[in-house]
Amino acid sequence: MSELFGSDAEKMKKHNVLKEDFGWEIPMELVPIPSQGLIYHPDSSLYNKKTIKIKAMTAKEEDFLSSPALIKEGTALDYVVKSCVIEDIDLDDLLVGDKNAILTSIRITGYGADYDVKVRCNSCSAFNEVRVNLSELKIKRLEIEPCQKNTNLFEYTLPVTGKKVIFKLSTVKSEKQKRSHIENLEKSNMGNTIGPVTMFLEYAIHSIEGITDKNKIKHFILNMPARDAKSLRNFIAEHEPGIEMKDTFKCKNCNSFNKFDIPVNSNFFWPSE
Repeated sequence: MSELFGSDAEKMKKHNVLKEDFGWEIPMELVPIPSQGLIYHPDSSLYNKKTIKIKAMTAKEEDFLSSPALIKEGTALDYVVKSCVIEDIDLDDLLVGDKNAILTSIRITGYGADYDVKVRCNSCSAFNEVRVNLSELKIKRLEIEPCQKNTNLFEYTLPVTGKKVIFKLSTVKSEKQKRSHIENLEKSNMGNTIGPVTMFLEYAIHSIEGITDKNKIKHFILNMPARDAKSLRNFIAEHEPGIEMKDTFKCKNCNSFNKFDIPVNSNFFWPSE
């Protein structure tokens, strides 16, 4: 039976059912990559890539999004990216900003560019129904140079201590490591020791004044002047490439104009009909 199944499978590959039997093909498109591939090593498949080819989202990807197991382990979106990207790339190497650009394009191919969100007015606190056009969101290009060519390493001098920091932008791999770290702390009943600021800095900072020892860096972070910590976080947020997930609306209640961060929640991939 297995031999017959394998033979049939090969025949199906050679016979394009969608095109030849149904007269339709899954649409493809090129997605601009915010980092423009400038931080990827020459050995990486992402080296100097300006665009990545994806196929349109289908029912197959909806299966990933609705899988309780994948949702629980936080990998549902990664499976969607792997399935829709039709080039051979290492997902773990991707900058989070590059991945988000791909995800936004995949979402548009699956459900369209309209994204309905509920946002609270900053002036009167009234909730407003706002329709965001995802296709109009700006791409944040990488505008700072790596301190070493084709590496995810950038330099910043802290304003108070004057120390030179080499930091990394978040990648899919580092986010997985961070998530695993948090889960392990929670399992050992040490969840209350998780500090979002220090955790972010631990994973972002590669070295301080040439020192790469993780324990020494952690000690410095815990005693870092608040102004230094905030300044570094703001610098990274300002220069991290990706999609500008911001929009504006006029409040229906008080007519004031608001700028808001576009929420990426369950409705992003499961829009209401």
